[in-house]
Amino acid sequence: MMKELNKLITKDIFDCLSEDEAVRLEELRAKLHIDDEAYGRMKKTITGKVLHERIVAARRKPNRVMKMVRYAAILILPLAVVAYVLLSTSKPTEPITVVRNQIEEKLSAPVRKQPVLVLNDGSVLQLAREEGKREVTSNATSDGNELVYSKNDSPENRVTVEYHTVMVPKGGEYHVVLADGTKVWFNEETELKYPVVFVGEKREVYLKSGEVYLEVARDEKCPFIVHTGNGDIRVLGTQFNVKYLTDQKVATTLVKGGVQVKKGNVKVILQPNQQAVVGEVVSKIPVMDVEDVEEIICWKDNMFLFRDVELEQIMDKLAEWYGFTVFYETPETKSEKFFVRIDKYAEVNGILEVMSEVSNVKFKISGKTVSVYR
Repeated sequence: MMKELNKLITKDIFDCLSEDEAVRLEELRAKLHIDDEAYGRMKKTITGKVLHERIVAARRKPNRVMKMVRYAAILILPLAVVAYVLLSTSKPTEPITVVRNQIEEKLSAPVRKQPVLVLNDGSVLQLAREEGKREVTSNATSDGNELVYSKNDSPENRVTVEYHTVMVPKGGEYHVVLADGTKVWFNEETELKYPVVFVGEKREVYLKSGEVYLEVARDEKCPFIVHTGNGDIRVLGTQFNVKYLTDQKVATTLVKGGVQVKKGNVKVILQPNQQAVVGEVVSKIPVMDVEDVEEIICWKDNMFLFRDVELEQIMDKLAEWYGFTVFYETPETKSEKFFVRIDKYAEVNGILEVMSEVSNVKFKISGKTVSVYR
């Protein structure tokens, strides 16, 4: 039932339902007690707010036809629909079984790699992913996926600043709540140094490599500054993403509020949905509008998002993340384009199953090889 429901919702989102399919969708909604309000929330939850609004806007344009052959939505995978239905339904429903595609073998979901915490004296602690709250240091506790520092305790009485550094390896991610309440999401291959307690008139942290997303706690008397190898980002209270690019340029993308990006005597002020990229030599900091911020920040929710991207590029990313190789039995499938939002820790089988359901592309798993054909 859920496999059928997921397929019908996908077609409904892309305005491809036949009359019979529309009737069947109504039948399933009635059986699962999904009213119009809940159904609307479900579609927004599945696609993400930005993607959902974009689809709705596109469907209002008379000359725009969104074809299922061209756009395939993973929609956070069928299991997300299952979870939503179970949480949204007040009445009991029959047991739900997700039917898997006819794929010969399975590839296991990747295991989250463990970050480490480097203390002020240079000693290193492994941040194990153990369930349950436990004390890591005298002023920080962990629940396995998040490190939370105690609130600032009389910082004016402190003379020296004690620093900690979180280092996240490839294939990992982590979350830290700093002593001022600022929330920091760490992407893989990221290193950030920060004070255990903020002291003085500034709150300063140091991004050495990788990518972070920050929700900065507002404090008008004490600005928050992210120092990088190519410029500084200064804020009072806001949400933004900072990423080291492959050529050591630093990209700052603003989601909410306002930030100042500065290097030397050159500086710019960003507005929401704008990005600044700073390199080694700076005479002017270029600022560009970002069409879809969700594409940039979806990693913090453990998602991959590809908007109108060719299959070859998607499979290259999945192969790197999941550790498999790709063989194209039908080479022309490489150029097939998809609109894909993928849970990074879902099983490959589920991802490939949904992609095959909404396109002409098929997949076969044999060992550590995924074959692609029509």
